[in-house]
Amino acid sequence: MGRVHVAERHGQRSALTPAAGTAVFIAIDVSRSKWAFNVRWEGQERRHFTSPYGIEHVQALVRQYEGCELTVAYEACGFGYEIAWWLREQGIRAIVVPPSTVEKAPGSQVKTDRTDARKLCRKLEKGELKSAYIPSRCEHEQRQLSRSYTQVVKDRKRQQARVRSLMQEQGRIGPSPTQGWKAYRRWLDTQQLPEPVAFSVAQLLELREAAEQRTTRLAKALLELAKRPEHKAVVQALCAQKGVGALTAIRLVLEIGDIHRFTSAESFVNYLGLTPSEYSSGEEVKRGHVLKCGPGIVRAWLVECAWASLRGKRPDPKLYACFEPLAARAGRKRAIVAVARRLARKLRAVWLKALAPQTAAPAA
Repeated sequence: MGRVHVAERHGQRSALTPAAGTAVFIAIDVSRSKWAFNVRWEGQERRHFTSPYGIEHVQALVRQYEGCELTVAYEACGFGYEIAWWLREQGIRAIVVPPSTVEKAPGSQVKTDRTDARKLCRKLEKGELKSAYIPSRCEHEQRQLSRSYTQVVKDRKRQQARVRSLMQEQGRIGPSPTQGWKAYRRWLDTQQLPEPVAFSVAQLLELREAAEQRTTRLAKALLELAKRPEHKAVVQALCAQKGVGALTAIRLVLEIGDIHRFTSAESFVNYLGLTPSEYSSGEEVKRGHVLKCGPGIVRAWLVECAWASLRGKRPDPKLYACFEPLAARAGRKRAIVAVARRLARKLRAVWLKALAPQTAAPAA
């Protein structure tokens, strides 16, 4: 174990030992090289120190306060949930704080790991911190399939854009992106290119094909996951809604996690960032663009599903009735956001209904 550098605030060891049952608050500023700790109880800062990277230092600190009511907080900064999972196993309250929710003092010119941990601990003691959703280890591992799928789809689009850019530099502009990649690929096969250009295009096409193969394999793994007993009922219920396919349904399940944490339909819509912003005073009411908070990728999926629900010979009647008058008055882009908002409410309702038998079975 690496050495831990401790700074005692009052210089007395007795000040570092709270009485049993005392509410103790610990904040951790996590980084790649070191972790900064700050400990408070009874309204005062009692300890602050740094340690090398490693959860064993958190475990050693927590054991020093056995018998106290511990609350530990750290920022969600790309280091996973290992700390929170271990704390929950020990029966200790863990708070993973989204960095965007931590207020910054205006005009502050000093920022260090120690000051960040101190500020976080003060807010923790005052109850001003909001915790992000902490998934289970199984949920977190399964969700990686969906996020890897998103990455390889981006890689595929990136290689397509590179091919288009290369051909444009050679003075050859093929079909527009709106006509799809297949149309562009057919046009590309008809082109007579110089040897250096043809070789460069072939290399980019190989990268694009490799990304396509990875996309296919990950999509197949996600569809297999959708057939598992813990997801099958919810996925089938979501697919019953026009515009939602099995691949999108399982990705929604993996990204959102526990739907019961949203106590109302409006809280779910707010989480997705589909609620319009508002700046009103007195009788004057002003509403603007949607908040765009929460997971942007899920919001994009819902907009795509909203468009799909309106296409075809038999569009969703309720969603179409919402879209048509709004599109005439406010434009198609604003109208489709309103449809996505209504679609999110419908999906939450069928999701809860699908889970109702599973919730009632253990109770019975």
